[in-house]
Amino acid sequence: MPLPQKTPEVKSKLSPQQKKVVTILTYIGIALLLLIPTYIAIASYLVGKNAPEESTDTYYTSMELIGPGGNTVTLYPATHETSASEEAKIFDCFRSMLENDIYATGVPEEHTGRYQVVFQTNMGVERYTFHFSTEKSSAYITDANQANWLTEDAAVEYFLNSHYAYELYEQSAPPVLTTAATDVIVPSLLTWSYQTKDGTFADRVALETTEELRTYPIANDIAFYFTRQPSTCHLTIRQNGNVIIEQDSVDGISLAQLTQGTILDFEIEAIYGQSSANKYYGRAVYRFRMNVVEAASFYLGGVSSESAVTHQAAYGNYLMLSCLNVPNEQKLEITATPALKTAPIVFRRGEKVYAAIPADTVGARTLKIKYGTIESTFYLNVTASAATEHTLDADALRGDWEMALDGGKLAELIAAKGANTDSTVGHLLTPTGTFAAPDSSSPVISFADRLTVTGNAAISDREIPFELYHSSNTVLAGAAGRVAERGENDILGKYVIIDHGCGLYSWYCGLSEFDEVRTAVGRPVSKGDIVGRSGKTALGMKDTDGFLLLVTWGKQAIDPAYLRSTPFSIIQ
Repeated sequence: MPLPQKTPEVKSKLSPQQKKVVTILTYIGIALLLLIPTYIAIASYLVGKNAPEESTDTYYTSMELIGPGGNTVTLYPATHETSASEEAKIFDCFRSMLENDIYATGVPEEHTGRYQVVFQTNMGVERYTFHFSTEKSSAYITDANQANWLTEDAAVEYFLNSHYAYELYEQSAPPVLTTAATDVIVPSLLTWSYQTKDGTFADRVALETTEELRTYPIANDIAFYFTRQPSTCHLTIRQNGNVIIEQDSVDGISLAQLTQGTILDFEIEAIYGQSSANKYYGRAVYRFRMNVVEAASFYLGGVSSESAVTHQAAYGNYLMLSCLNVPNEQKLEITATPALKTAPIVFRRGEKVYAAIPADTVGARTLKIKYGTIESTFYLNVTASAATEHTLDADALRGDWEMALDGGKLAELIAAKGANTDSTVGHLLTPTGTFAAPDSSSPVISFADRLTVTGNAAISDREIPFELYHSSNTVLAGAAGRVAERGENDILGKYVIIDHGCGLYSWYCGLSEFDEVRTAVGRPVSKGDIVGRSGKTALGMKDTDGFLLLVTWGKQAIDPAYLRSTPFSIIQ
């Protein structure tokens, strides 16, 4: 029996050296697999690195340039279509100044020309103040954190010699022509060039002109005034198409007495020649009409100009000057010799202008009133007099304001309770807010236009404006302030006086009651707060509920309606 044969042994075809290589490759493969997340991170980095630059950097889309006088222009960066525009070049100037600056400890005094710059960017808003001097080729920059930077980039010089920098140069202001009545004449044609830092001339752009034949008032006082005197000037005046005056000057215009309502056509051509003495040149042509109106006139204490006025100090600290045909009260000039203790308070009520003349200093003085070429003189003598006690029967006088005011009783109350303000520099109204109505109803009786006190020559023609409301509503504060006083007397009844600052008071009188807490003296009051309820306690309110509204400015009453239509914030 044959023996079974053995299966032959299969020997490995890999040598030991080859096995070693396989092992090493296996380990390398495993390592590479473990590093896959790292490969992904590197790839992301490379993609981000090669991304377009604007997706990661700040870029600027527009710039708002606000000049020292508040004039604003919006500029945009260069595009393919606008790369050569002046607007784009100025935009690049300010960007270049920002990019080429060094830290500075402060801003020198001579860099007084300040431009506010607001950049709109893809990252938000950037705000800077650029400080320039027309004598320096440098600028200082203040950022939003009040850090200061100096730039001497060539862009500074480029900007200073551009028309965008006109507000830095005094000679860039074109001439202004005014009439004797202080009206500003708008030119029909105006060109103006001014010298810049490098000695060249830039043109003013966007100057106000009009083709409209505008009409201005004239009152037998034909006179004109230039803020810059022209090199040559030619004047032509026509009436009904016929030339009645033609001369090479606006001075010494001589016309026969003009009739009210006469219409005159004017043409004035002014040439400003270029010379070594001037840093400007240009041409202005004015075409306009003038309508002859009644001249300004003035009355003090009821008497006209060139009169002597005697005033007893007992009848109040102010004497009223009434001004007719004065369209611009800010141009009214009032001087006194010796000087007044405080400046007059000037205000308008409708077509009339009034000035409260301080009359609390005993003695004689001469008052000079001037409006344009119209002048008036008054001779005021303030005499001392003991105050007279007025005994009033409230029941007998209810409903009769003329009797109640006879002898200056209300004027004395205003003089006693009005604010003691120093108005040596006068007062102006600025646009910050208006008074609210104290009641939803309109005043039934309004003496806001005229109330003449009778029966005493010393205070005749003293006009005291007020409003009388007939209602049973709550009474609301016209504006924010602080309670100055509350009380009761035979003229005002129950009253609350609110101090609004700068000598402006509002008086709410004739109340049936007032809130003890809300009207506590010294308590702040907001616009529209309730100060009380109308009643019958004041004179003139015998038969029906109502209240009296007074507004005083210093120690002079003014029209309450004026402060509801005109911003009332008072500055000195």
